[in-house]
Amino acid sequence: MIFSRFKWNDSSILELRKPKSAFVYYRTTRFNLLTGFPETYSLDLFLKRLETLQIQSKVEKPTVFHFYYELGLILQGLGHTVDDNTPLAVEINFESKKIIKSPKSKISSLKLKSIERPTWTEYKNSFHHIQEELLEGNCYQVNLTFPFDFETEDLIDPRDLADFFFSRNHLSAFAHCTYLGEEMILSNSPECLFQYQDNKMYTMPIKGTVKVGIDWKEEWKKLGKNLKEEGELNMITDLLKNDLNRLEYPRAKIIKARAPILVPGLLHQCSLLSVHLENPLSLLKTLECLFPGGSVTGAPKKRVMQIIQQVERFQRGIYCGSTLLCYGDKKVASINIRTASINLNDKLWRYGAGGGVTLLSKPVQEFQEMESKVSSFLTSLHVPGYPPV
Repeated sequence: MIFSRFKWNDSSILELRKPKSAFVYYRTTRFNLLTGFPETYSLDLFLKRLETLQIQSKVEKPTVFHFYYELGLILQGLGHTVDDNTPLAVEINFESKKIIKSPKSKISSLKLKSIERPTWTEYKNSFHHIQEELLEGNCYQVNLTFPFDFETEDLIDPRDLADFFFSRNHLSAFAHCTYLGEEMILSNSPECLFQYQDNKMYTMPIKGTVKVGIDWKEEWKKLGKNLKEEGELNMITDLLKNDLNRLEYPRAKIIKARAPILVPGLLHQCSLLSVHLENPLSLLKTLECLFPGGSVTGAPKKRVMQIIQQVERFQRGIYCGSTLLCYGDKKVASINIRTASINLNDKLWRYGAGGGVTLLSKPVQEFQEMESKVSSFLTSLHVPGYPPV
C-alpha cells in the first residue's frame, strides 16, 4: 500500500493511490517498491530521464518525486562524499487521483517520547566552528540543523496517521505525506522551492523566525527592526535571485522583499521571486540551479554545504530535501522543513530543525529558535504537553 496526499486548498486534499511504478534511487541501483527487489540502475540514467522532463509540459498521470538532500551534494559537485547506500530520490507514478474533504480522524493526539536530541554542548561546538568559518571569510551564512528522535507507544496504521495529520488545523501551504510501504514522509512545510505557472518560475525563501502570542503584528514590527534577521533574509533572497537567473538570462525579479508567514506559535518572514521562462526548461536543470534550497544551506551554497558536512553528525535525508508534485500543468516543489521521516514498524520518528547562523547570531538565541521549531511541529500534532493553538 503506497499512497501520497497533498494539501489542495483550505478544505480539501489531493489523494493519490494505485502506483503504476515506484522506485527509490541510489548511485548504482534502484529499489522497486512494488516488487521489493533491487535493480541495477545507475544514477546517470535517472538524471538523463530528468533531463527529458520539461517543466512546461503537461503530465497526464500524477507523479511525485522526493529528492533527498544528499542528491543536492551530487548536483553541487560534492558527489565524492555520498556513498552507494544513501537514498537519493523517490519517484512514484500514480494511476488513481481524487480530491477529498479534510478527513475525520480516529486519533485525537500523538504520544511521542523523546529518545535523542542535541545537547547544548554539541550545538555550541558546531556553532563556534561555523563562527570561525564566518570570521575567516569562507561564508556569509550557514544553516545549522540537528535531528530530534522520538518514539510512539503503539503501532499506528499509516492511513490513520494520514487522516490525523490532514484533519489538523494550521496545515501549511505545502503540507504532504507519502507512505512507502514501511517508511512515511510527513511534512507540514510552509516553504516553496519552486512553482511553475503561466511560463513563470516562482520561489519563496523563508528566513527569520520569532515566537508569537496573540498579537503577531507587534512581533512583526519587532522582527523588521532586527538587523540579524533582516540580513539573513536579504542574503538568501540575493542567492535565490542568482539561482533563478541561471534558469534564464538574468532578469529574475523580487516580487515581495519581505512578507509574513504564520505557523503554530511562530512567525516567519519570507520573500517572493520569479523569472519569466521563454525557453524549454528541463527538470534536471531546474534542480541543478535551485536544489537544495538556499534557505536550508546558506551562502555561498557549495562552500556552506561542505561546512555543513563537517558540523552536522547525521545525513539530512528527506529533511531539507524537496517534494515535487507534477500533475497536469502543475509543478510544485516544497522545501522539506517541518518534516518527519517515520518508520512505522519500529515506531521511530526523526524530525530535523535548525536555523541560519551569521556573525550577528547568538548561540543561546539560535538554540532556543531550533527548540521552538520542534515545539511548533509537536503542537500541530497535539502531542501531550504541547497544547493546540
